[in-house]
Amino acid sequence: MTAKVGSAGSSMKKTLNLSHSRQTWVNGLRRLLQAARRCPTTVVLSATMVLVSLVGFIVPRSEWGWDFLDGGENEILRQHHWWGALSSLLAVSDVAGLCLTVLVLAISVGAVERVMGSWRTLLAYLGGGVLASFGGSVIGWLEETYFSALPLNAPSRDVLSPWASILCTVVAGSAFMGTLWRRRVRLLATVLAVMFYLYSGAANDLFSLVAIPIGLGLGFLLGGSHPGTRLIHSSHHEMRVLVAAAVGISAIGPVVATMFGAGRGLLSPYGWFGTDQVYVIAGQPCAFGSSVACPLPADGIIDDDFVHQLVQMMPAAGLVGLIPVALALVTAWGLFRGRREALWIALIGNLAMFVYLAPFALSEALSLGDTIAVNSRSETPYIWQDFVAIMVSAVLPLANTIIFMASRRHFRVATPRRLFRRYITAVCGTALATLVATVAGQIIWKDQFTPTPSILDILVSSPLRLLPPGFQHPELYTFVPRGFMAEIFWYLPSVVFWSAALWITIRLMAVRPAISGQEERRRARVLLERGGGDTLSFMTTWAGNRYWFAPDADAAVAYRLESNTAVTLGGPFGPDYGRPDIIESFVRYCGDHGWTPLFYNVDDRIRLILEERGWSSLHVAEEALLQPAEWAPTGKKRQDIRTATNRAARENLAAVWTSWAELNIFHRNQLTALSEEWVTEKELPEMGFTLGGLDELTDPAVRLMVAIDENDRVQAVTSWLPHYGADGVDGYTLDFMRRGPEAMPGIIEFVIGAAAEQMKTDGMTVMSLSGAPLARLGTPDGESGRIARLLDLLGQSLEPAYGFRSLLAFKRKFQPVFEPRWLLYPDATKLPAAGIAILRSYMPQLTLRGAARLARQLGATERTPR
Repeated sequence: MTAKVGSAGSSMKKTLNLSHSRQTWVNGLRRLLQAARRCPTTVVLSATMVLVSLVGFIVPRSEWGWDFLDGGENEILRQHHWWGALSSLLAVSDVAGLCLTVLVLAISVGAVERVMGSWRTLLAYLGGGVLASFGGSVIGWLEETYFSALPLNAPSRDVLSPWASILCTVVAGSAFMGTLWRRRVRLLATVLAVMFYLYSGAANDLFSLVAIPIGLGLGFLLGGSHPGTRLIHSSHHEMRVLVAAAVGISAIGPVVATMFGAGRGLLSPYGWFGTDQVYVIAGQPCAFGSSVACPLPADGIIDDDFVHQLVQMMPAAGLVGLIPVALALVTAWGLFRGRREALWIALIGNLAMFVYLAPFALSEALSLGDTIAVNSRSETPYIWQDFVAIMVSAVLPLANTIIFMASRRHFRVATPRRLFRRYITAVCGTALATLVATVAGQIIWKDQFTPTPSILDILVSSPLRLLPPGFQHPELYTFVPRGFMAEIFWYLPSVVFWSAALWITIRLMAVRPAISGQEERRRARVLLERGGGDTLSFMTTWAGNRYWFAPDADAAVAYRLESNTAVTLGGPFGPDYGRPDIIESFVRYCGDHGWTPLFYNVDDRIRLILEERGWSSLHVAEEALLQPAEWAPTGKKRQDIRTATNRAARENLAAVWTSWAELNIFHRNQLTALSEEWVTEKELPEMGFTLGGLDELTDPAVRLMVAIDENDRVQAVTSWLPHYGADGVDGYTLDFMRRGPEAMPGIIEFVIGAAAEQMKTDGMTVMSLSGAPLARLGTPDGESGRIARLLDLLGQSLEPAYGFRSLLAFKRKFQPVFEPRWLLYPDATKLPAAGIAILRSYMPQLTLRGAARLARQLGATERTPR
């Protein structure tokens, strides 16, 4: 009886497992069909491409009577097969390429179809692809006819180019995306197209490059956003992403040139780095261009038979070149994280590459005339192509170096100096140890080289052994290896050195970065958390501030130093922050160092203290304060808050009180995207000082109020900085506000109202909506007209980009109590310099020329008679 029950149970279990497996397949198939229904154009294009390509594989092209699948310059322009411009967009020449192309088409074009619609996608793919085919063919013909001396790309004959259509469609679809993704898609597509065009130089790469501007134009014509020519002002985070991407692509480019290159691009010489420079012919080692040159055929003609006799001594030597590529990618990772030492590594590496390549580029330039003279006339275009490619390849590292120098202000995260010194010591020590071992080994087994080198020859050539074999110039060879041990000490040193350098660099990038003034910031944080200070006091913990600590009191002042002007961030903080002598001591401290002190964004208490000592005041902001205990979204004047809250309830929006550490990675990525999109839409760079950005959200003490919809998408976020009283946190100050492009109207009102309710529930006593910089309700009595014009000049110039005055009007909806915030200065003649110092505190990237121009405007304002 028991056995029967067990058997029945086992049978039932198998049935349930089969049923579950069948249901899984059914659900997967259902989701696939749903995705297909959402992207019909993508499905049709993919199926058509598979069908046309398979027909091309099965039926020889000669049986068609014409090359139906080809869409190159020869077919379109010379044979007038106009249909080739269309048919070439729907076929791939090999099975592996077909699988890869269909996969990329399904993912990329499918994603684009969901944002711009099926008919637009079909028009962009076919119409844009045809235009790219015709345009690429015309440009190819022009290149061959008028620019044959330039290494631009291989002739565009017999070309199948669906990649150009895919790229054109994706770029066109970017016009229907949000600002941030529009920018990133266009940048990535352009960089990839340019990279393949420069490093590979195949005919398809020309078609892909032509597809970029065509896609931009089609996106606009199909109803998307205008391509625009406005300069992009990135945040530090976004600029780091771009520079890191540039470094990564510069590293991958030589791999592209080696594996996929047609040898006809401007940067195709980097493809040479993947081959060994030492060959074996008839059992004898040699190197072209060296003193151990390879013997040429008697007639001087290098034919296929001669090439087949050439055998690389170490065919796998090209793999050694992947180690520096990996190191460059690690450096790109460091740049993405804002690491300053990664920038210096990239800069030094590119500068060293330029110094190494420049002499050979100069040698090519000096010998160009002789090279042309000894070759036939038909070879001249190819000689010029090689010459131009070598020149451009040599200049590229210098251009990268200049870019790195220009962008260094965006990389502020530094490793402790002792660790960076240890890194330099480790790399140099590894290089020295490798050189010593190499020299010793080559001296011991020098009989295994040909010709037998002298000790001096070994010493002089030893630095070359640190370079990957493909990076070495054979012109510098005076001997080559011919025995086993000689090969060991010829090839192994570069593997050891670059592997060690890669490992050391990974360790360096993984080290927790040092923070400038870290000990002072830690001390200031402890003082702050003991209580005391204004509502801006938590901003004193941000990077970029300096600190003065009162010698005989528990108080400190945070400030920025700009051109001998010390601009404070609010007033003193700490338990003794209210003592008047704290302010006097800081003023004396500045005087002792030859600085002009400015008390910025301070309250009436500090204004009265300094005005009694002859200082002047300038009304710079209005701070909006609420009492959480008294908060209620009632009354006619708070109607907008109630409306936003009710609409949020109808749309199933949830307000979540959380912190950065408590968010999952999905929500963090969405917040990052919201922030970067907001930054890219501004006419001026992201500001700092009293305006926090993405980096400031990550502090564990900062709270976030996040609006999340029913699809788990972040629609808006505000950040709240803690204010410390004697018993801990007693309130919060609004700092960071971002909303999604498709968020409901009034969503920020909803989020701030939810934060007020949360603070009321938590028993907070302080709630500040912060102050809008350079915005005020009116002109206080006694303020001079000249100072008012100064304030208006700064505020009006920044209003189109940042909307500070609009922000002030927005805060009126919450019916707060407005309290003035002041700039206190000792001398009216310092006002132009004070304006520049404050502006540079907000925008450290302000150039000297821009600062001087603004100073002249401010000075003219100050001299204008009342």
